Amino acid sequence: MTNNFEFQSHPLAAIWETNQRSGPISGDSHFPRPPNLELTDYEAEQMIRDVAELNPPMFVFAGDDPLRREGILSLVQYADACRLKPSMVLGPSSKLSRTMVTELRRAKLARVGFVLDGSTADLHEQISGVEGSFANTLNGIQYAREGHLPVQVHTTVSRRNLHDLEAIAALLKGVRVMAWHVSFLVPSGPFEMEDVPSADQFELAFARLYVLAQEVPFKIKTVDAPHYRRFVLQERARHKHCQLIAIDREPQGIPGILPVNESRATLFISSTGEIYPSATLRVSAGNVREDNLAEVYRNGSLFHDLRDPRNLKGKCGMCEFKDVCGGSRSRAWAVAGDLFAQDDHCIYQPHVSMKASCVV
Repeated sequence: MTNNFEFQSHPLAAIWETNQRSGPISGDSHFPRPPNLELTDYEAEQMIRDVAELNPPMFVFAGDDPLRREGILSLVQYADACRLKPSMVLGPSSKLSRTMVTELRRAKLARVGFVLDGSTADLHEQISGVEGSFANTLNGIQYAREGHLPVQVHTTVSRRNLHDLEAIAALLKGVRVMAWHVSFLVPSGPFEMEDVPSADQFELAFARLYVLAQEVPFKIKTVDAPHYRRFVLQERARHKHCQLIAIDREPQGIPGILPVNESRATLFISSTGEIYPSATLRVSAGNVREDNLAEVYRNGSLFHDLRDPRNLKGKCGMCEFKDVCGGSRSRAWAVAGDLFAQDDHCIYQPHVSMKASCVV
């Protein structure tokens, strides 16, 4: 991804939550669509056309289990016909068969993603809460690889699996994935607060991921951890034996990391059509049933404010890395109830005035 991407006009990624969990998870039970709430296929096709107008590099079918939505193959095919490059992220309850891999390939799905939160069945299923999901995930990855459907894996890092990062990476090396998306937990309620890693634990995880990124054959991308960009810049300066006392506004080529904070350049559309900045920042900017998606993304006050680093408060507002980091707005909202509050899960203390002494 080049740094001259016009993210104010085009999101880097648009994600659609195809369905939500409805009822308990058990065996092969079908999760019925909430009546008169989720987008109909007709509305979904209109939404896909609206996304195509924004022309994002990535369009993702997500949700509790996209495969359980009736007509999903037709919608994937429709997205491809609209010149999008559709991919899909399967939830822990998903079961991908060899037959479905063939159907997804025929519908022109570009990539499939799986959730894997631990290197063992016990740890993964303790976190996912879905019995049998570890074996289902590994089987699904195998079927996708056999069917020549590119695979990526998604892991959410919390205190429960911080110790397991190297083991997960070793497992992924053995199953030959293309990418590993490592998300850092954003609490969805008070009950999850104790699972969020501390600022020190974030920094230690960054160091381990930085080392792993040099060793594994797949790309590692962090999500909801924009301060990893600051960490990488500092590490590059250290390895060049120079002092980083300034940064470029748009530093070149940090592998596996979005050029901008996720909340500045992503778009999430819920199963009911609500327009959010991201999956973890559920502050609505409108609804696709009533609002023009392109207008909301390009000119809506919420998206406009999130793109302006001058709105940041506390140490995030004073930080010399705010243009390439800006802190997690999702975590600030979840923890402080303020979109622009400082991200307390970052150990870095800003300096005052900075000038460059080396190129990073």
